[in-house]
Amino acid sequence: MNGMMSVDDVRIFVAVAQHLSFVEAARRTGVPTSTVSRRVAQLEETLGTRLLQRNSRRVGLTHEGARLLERAGPLLDELTSVLDKTVDREDEPSGRLRVTAPVQTGAQRIAPALFSFAARHPRLTVELKLTNAVVDLVEEGFDLAFRAGPVHDGELVARRMWSVPFALAASPGFVKQELKGRTRLERDSFGSVPAILHQPGGTWRFLRRDGSIEELRPLERLCVNDPQVAIAAAVQGLGVVRASEEAIEQQGKALVRLTVTGRTLEPRDVFAVYPSRRLLSTRVRLALDWVMKHGSK
Repeated sequence: MNGMMSVDDVRIFVAVAQHLSFVEAARRTGVPTSTVSRRVAQLEETLGTRLLQRNSRRVGLTHEGARLLERAGPLLDELTSVLDKTVDREDEPSGRLRVTAPVQTGAQRIAPALFSFAARHPRLTVELKLTNAVVDLVEEGFDLAFRAGPVHDGELVARRMWSVPFALAASPGFVKQELKGRTRLERDSFGSVPAILHQPGGTWRFLRRDGSIEELRPLERLCVNDPQVAIAAAVQGLGVVRASEEAIEQQGKALVRLTVTGRTLEPRDVFAVYPSRRLLSTRVRLALDWVMKHGSK
């Protein structure tokens, strides 16, 4: 046997072995599929034996894998039960909870939920950093981050929180002058519509009626990386903006909703992410559950 065995690696192996699927194990453990595969390989290397037979079509257990599942499965269930009972008796969450979130989602959804969470737990200190930059959680010492999906980082656990519907909008003056009063845009003329983008050369993703995705590239008039500033530019008549329906509605009559024939804007999924190798503390786990429940509105 080489090196030290990780209980977390055993837990991931058991999930794969029970469902005979790396994808299903990833879904149930909240760990990316690539990480699941790597952690099982790591366990096999530590034990010095192959636990799974895998090819492109199916996953099967070796003799050693079946023995480990038979012995480790019940022990993990017992360990989970013991830990749950320990947590139930634990004191109030305390210490510092460091969270980062995008500016707009953070202000509208995350912050109010964290405020009410902090109010319930007076021994807790909450630090919330709102930024649209992707922060390195481990390097900067954050417990938890909220990000718009998809999340591709294999070192992070990503838990889907909720889906945010998006729409297109422009000022009444822009609709009157540039769009000749039309609020329905045609797909073929979409490339000539002046737009406010979040990054140079950006595209907008639409769902067709058959459920497939289509990316359309509008005419870049202005580029700004902050959603609130982009909305302010649209209110000034500088172009069409893509923003959450919630943010558009807050502008009242300053913005007019636009549609594209036969297509709807793809909603954005918001994920909570945290380092995959870090055991969640009580304060992080409780905060995550609270935001999930109270941040979705």
